[in-house]
Amino acid sequence: MDLRKLITGRSRLAEIFRFGLVGVTATIIQYGLYVVFVNAVKVPAVPSTLISYAISFVFNFFLSSYFTFHSRPNAKKGFGFTLSHLFNMGLQTGLVAIFKGIVGPTLALLPAIAISFPINYILVRFAFTAKIFKGRRETDIS
Repeated sequence: MDLRKLITGRSRLAEIFRFGLVGVTATIIQYGLYVVFVNAVKVPAVPSTLISYAISFVFNFFLSSYFTFHSRPNAKKGFGFTLSHLFNMGLQTGLVAIFKGIVGPTLALLPAIAISFPINYILVRFAFTAKIFKGRRETDIS
C-alpha cells in the first residue's frame, strides 16, 4: 500500500496509520511546548505539563476528527474522546507500574504503549463512529 492510500484511504489499515500519525504528532507538539514553557517562559514543570498536554489534547481531538476518522467534531465526540483518553492514561499508568518491576522504569512505558495503543484506538474509534456520539444531522466528511 502506498503512502497516499494510507493518508487518504478509507481502509482500517489507513485509519490506524493516521491514528498513529496523529498520536505521534500530538506527542511532539506536547513535548515541544513543554520544553518551550519550561526553558523559554520559565513556567515550572508541572504546570508546563498540564498546559502542553491540554493544547496537544485539543489538537489531537480535531485532527483525529477531521484527518483520522473523516468526521465533524462535536461535544459528544469530545466527551467520548476525553473518556477514552482518561481510560488510556489510567491503563498506561497501571501497566507502567507493572512493567517497571519487569523491564525497569526506563523501558516500562514501551510495553505499556504497545498494549494500550490498540485499546485506545478501539475506544477513540468508538467515540468518533458510534451513533451515540453523532450529532443530529451529521454526515461524515469525505
